[in-house]
Amino acid sequence: MSVSTDMVNEFNNHFHGLETKVNDCSKKYNEAVDNINDWRFLLGPAMLLIKPAMDEIREHLAKVRQLVRTALAHHTPVVSLIVQSFNWVEKVQGPVNGLAHQKTDLAYHWEGKAAAKYQDKVTAQNEAIKAYSAKSDSVSKWLMEIATHNVQYMTKLAEIATNFLGELVAVAIEAATVVEIPFAVDKLAGAIGQLVTGVLNNMVGIVERFVAAMAKVRDIMSLMTDTALPGKAWPQAIEG
Repeated sequence: MSVSTDMVNEFNNHFHGLETKVNDCSKKYNEAVDNINDWRFLLGPAMLLIKPAMDEIREHLAKVRQLVRTALAHHTPVVSLIVQSFNWVEKVQGPVNGLAHQKTDLAYHWEGKAAAKYQDKVTAQNEAIKAYSAKSDSVSKWLMEIATHNVQYMTKLAEIATNFLGELVAVAIEAATVVEIPFAVDKLAGAIGQLVTGVLNNMVGIVERFVAAMAKVRDIMSLMTDTALPGKAWPQAIEG
């Protein structure tokens, strides 16, 4: 299995089931709200504390759902990005490595202008091969950097969805009694708030690195300018 396939599989493993987990979170939340409403009269003044806490949990859930929707919309482009970054190495850079011209026996018999012209063209094309290989490597590293940040982002998104659901299941407000509900809601609100804030802060760092990588597009464009590739083209041995 290729490295490209491994990376795509890792990305997909985090991706698959993500929407289901968020839907399960919504289901557990709604069940909790239904149970609280069933006890609302007996809960009395405690509802003044319970409602804001549940509203806060709902807001956190809405943030996670929006992040997942965005990820779903960009799944295919990210997979393509991962594949293309490896293609640059395997299908562009790889074939050109070791392609440098070697002198043939015939070249040793050439003299004068023919020999000088041959040497000029061989030197120019060898330099072009080196430049081509180096540029392919730079483009591949740039694409891979962006792809890696996307995989890291998806990893954290899967983590937050899984842990969010885990907290809802662990506290089980939907099955709590009238006495247990206030304590369960308080515990859940604290756990969810800490979870979402911590992971989202981490994701912000990933996004910042992603944006920094995207900003390097100017550097990538500048690679097109190289004296070894006059006019952004291959130095031809025969012209005219």
